[in-house]
Amino acid sequence: MWNRNKKEEDDTPMRSTAPAPETMRDTYAAPAYPARRSIEDAPTRAAAVIGKSVVVTGEITGKEDLLVDGRVEGDIDLPENRLTVGVGGHVEGGVKAREIVVYGVVHGNMEAGERVEIKKNAKVIGDLRASRPVIEDEAYFKGNVETIRVDPPKQAARPAAVAAAAVPVAAAQPAAAPAANPGTPPEIRRG
Repeated sequence: MWNRNKKEEDDTPMRSTAPAPETMRDTYAAPAYPARRSIEDAPTRAAAVIGKSVVVTGEITGKEDLLVDGRVEGDIDLPENRLTVGVGGHVEGGVKAREIVVYGVVHGNMEAGERVEIKKNAKVIGDLRASRPVIEDEAYFKGNVETIRVDPPKQAARPAAVAAAAVPVAAAQPAAAPAANPGTPPEIRRG
């Protein structure tokens, strides 16, 4: 190979290092990215976005998270989701959501089932109702704050457990004799 002359090199057939086309199908590698899945299969979804140059006039309702970087003139109702007002976002109207995070400007009342966060350099003018309100330093807020107390679901089951525990205690006490007159207290016998 090293000492061959030019004529010998031309006579020897070239060997290809690539596999034959038939074997290439068998060795096809799967793509590095996963197959596409529907939105329902995805564990987390990206929020819907109102961009910087978009102006929305009217009411917005929905069942997905929303990021507002543009301007919204009207009420926003996302009872089960999160609303984020971005740095360039401006909302003029009432806001109801599970969570509200404000980096921009909101002129209107805000109500959240869980928490409201007003971040540094944000501006909010309006009343705030939430179970966990958070107002960071250097944020501007003008309005009233009402903290909503949410009872945990365990307390709803507690009265039923207390009533069930009270039944055996009442059954263990001896029954008093019926009173002769309904207006007189019952007679208690000791024995």
